[in-house]
Amino acid sequence: MRLKILASAIIALVVGYSIFWHYMAGEVEDRIEIWVKGQKSQGLTIKYADLEISGFPYRMELSLSDVNIVKKGQSKTPVLFTSPAITLIAFPWKINHGVIISQGGKIRLGSSRSPRLTMTIGKTRASVIIDFIGRKFQSASFIMENVTWITGRPVRNAVPSVADEVRLHLLQAAPASEVSGDMELPILMKLYLAAKGVVSQQLSQQIPGGIFGKKADQVIIDLQLHGEKFPAFTRDDLSLWRDSGGTMTVKNLSVSSGEMDISLDGEVTLDRDLKPLGAFASRIRGIGPIVDILSRHSAFQVEPGKMILQELKRMARSGEGGQGKGKDSLDLAISMQGGLLFLGPIPVYELVPVVE
Repeated sequence: MRLKILASAIIALVVGYSIFWHYMAGEVEDRIEIWVKGQKSQGLTIKYADLEISGFPYRMELSLSDVNIVKKGQSKTPVLFTSPAITLIAFPWKINHGVIISQGGKIRLGSSRSPRLTMTIGKTRASVIIDFIGRKFQSASFIMENVTWITGRPVRNAVPSVADEVRLHLLQAAPASEVSGDMELPILMKLYLAAKGVVSQQLSQQIPGGIFGKKADQVIIDLQLHGEKFPAFTRDDLSLWRDSGGTMTVKNLSVSSGEMDISLDGEVTLDRDLKPLGAFASRIRGIGPIVDILSRHSAFQVEPGKMILQELKRMARSGEGGQGKGKDSLDLAISMQGGLLFLGPIPVYELVPVVE
């Protein structure tokens, strides 16, 4: 008798779960279609050739093919994303957590005639946690392979910058009431990026041979964005963010390679021309390459730059010998002001606005 009751309970549980799973699958498909239609009024157009839901009984797999997403708006930079196939994986017992798998895609910032950035991405895996009540994401983590990018309009035979792997983590910060310090603006977003095998063609064009050699083994960026409201990437929004005291804290920005390593931290905002304005403390290991680059710069061929360069050369030479091993390093103040980048007191590079 007990065995029959147990068997009946198990059968009822299996049937009930099956009904629940298919009900949830139908709900998810309906909600996606409703959400997609609702985004058009926000300037977001989402198209896909087919939507298929599978994965019973353990999970829900939403397979989208020929995905095309376009974000437009007045005074906003157009954004285009395309992918041949994307799979979204959700779990019935934790519907706010999703896993994304893609074989690749393409991202373009700006119009097709005058793009600001064109990026291609290889295999991608991501984990996203959504706040359904607040209708915003809480955190997202991405692992992307074979990332390439070109800034500006691509030209024929242009060689893109590349990264073998990029790991990106985004975190929605705590509410303003939880932020410590009365004088500190709320943290709007935390970002952590780690890239391996990076070759920046733009940097190589500006600095022949590059400071870090042909390839940087690892690049790490750890940022916190402060402000009253998250700004759109437009002149008006960025100006409002700056005027309300918005800043970006650089907790760590480091580049490591076989030739030279650099790490820095500091804080940055924007000046009235929307050019970077800030100050950093940096530590450089492997002075030889930077000495070679700076020696070609006119500012370091006259005083006081010439004297600073001579001191750097002396430190580089002392680091090459056995007794001086470990001295080939330098603590250097880096600042951005007046539209110029300064290494110590010497201006070495003219900055441009972050958005025109």
